[in-house]
Amino acid sequence: MLSSLLLAVAFQVGPFYEQRPADDFLAVRPFYAHEGETDDVLWPVFTSHRDWWRLLLFMHYQEQDDGGWQFDMLPLWFNGHVPARAREGAEDYWGLFPIYGHHPHIALMYDIDFVLWPVWTRYRMPRPSERKWMTTNTVLFPFFSWRDDGSWSFWPLYGINHQRESDHQYALWPIMTWANYRADRDTGGEGYSWMFWPLYGQVRRERESQDLFLPPFFSVARTHSRTHSRTPAAESREEKRIRCPWPIFEWERNTKRERLSIWPLYERVDWLSYSEGEDAGSVTRFGWKLVELYEDETRVFPFWTSRKDDTYFRLWPFWESDTKDGVKTSRLLALFPIRWVPAIDRSWSKFWTFYEREERATCTHHSLFWGIIRWGTPK
Repeated sequence: MLSSLLLAVAFQVGPFYEQRPADDFLAVRPFYAHEGETDDVLWPVFTSHRDWWRLLLFMHYQEQDDGGWQFDMLPLWFNGHVPARAREGAEDYWGLFPIYGHHPHIALMYDIDFVLWPVWTRYRMPRPSERKWMTTNTVLFPFFSWRDDGSWSFWPLYGINHQRESDHQYALWPIMTWANYRADRDTGGEGYSWMFWPLYGQVRRERESQDLFLPPFFSVARTHSRTHSRTPAAESREEKRIRCPWPIFEWERNTKRERLSIWPLYERVDWLSYSEGEDAGSVTRFGWKLVELYEDETRVFPFWTSRKDDTYFRLWPFWESDTKDGVKTSRLLALFPIRWVPAIDRSWSKFWTFYEREERATCTHHSLFWGIIRWGTPK
């Protein structure tokens, strides 16, 4: 008992100081915390990891394994370095938004250039199926745009968008839109679609049929989707969806799931095996996602969470227990309303955690008042 008390005093002082050399952990709460390759300073003010750091969620620096790096101070400034790549050489880039900038990659866009945005912007996007790149230019975004495949737009008056398998057009967007589709194995096949918003829309394709009334509120859709099953009977499966009106009522059945939603009161989802169509799990929800009943877990946000295998239990804000690698850890209190977040645990949770219990195969360790009192019970 005395050795446990001395160990507690040496490595933990209330909720303010904690050190675990075996875990490479040190915390001087709430000012500083270190664990492995991560350091927090007054989290969420500053966090650093092995190859990146972040300040106040808007200033960020990161290094890449290939020697590249980037620095962002959103939304005003960014700069960085891209090492030599297969398709082009190394480059340094920077931008002062909205004055001028060049960025190699944001989301799906590559080699982005802008001057006095939205006055002028240019970017490229890959088209893997066609093995080429497509360049888009915009002037006074979103009003004028054109691409090197002949697509162009004078929004909202008229626009045409060419894609690999289809051609889309609009007039007085969103009032009139229409499209023609070519035969393609990855889509609904050859056909057409059109919509006169907000009254009616129609899709007629080889493997898709849809009618929309007062879109998007009422619609009936039918499709046929090929599966990856090796059994001939399951090569094609009919899919249906009814919205009446969306988002209040929606029912659908496809290759991935069967779903009934009466929003925000009730939802039932049964997941299916993509290849064979067999049951792969289900969930029933009430009050949108306030109550969720899975086959192996029950959630009543934020008050109750329990797993059938007893690996996790939460009674907010009083108690939480979690089992990992055969070790069950329990805590009193558990004020943070969602499951364990590493940064919260390092810098803040000890202030409201008055009792902890760690259950192992051979014994159970108890810690009361931040380790001031410790004891163990053998099993």
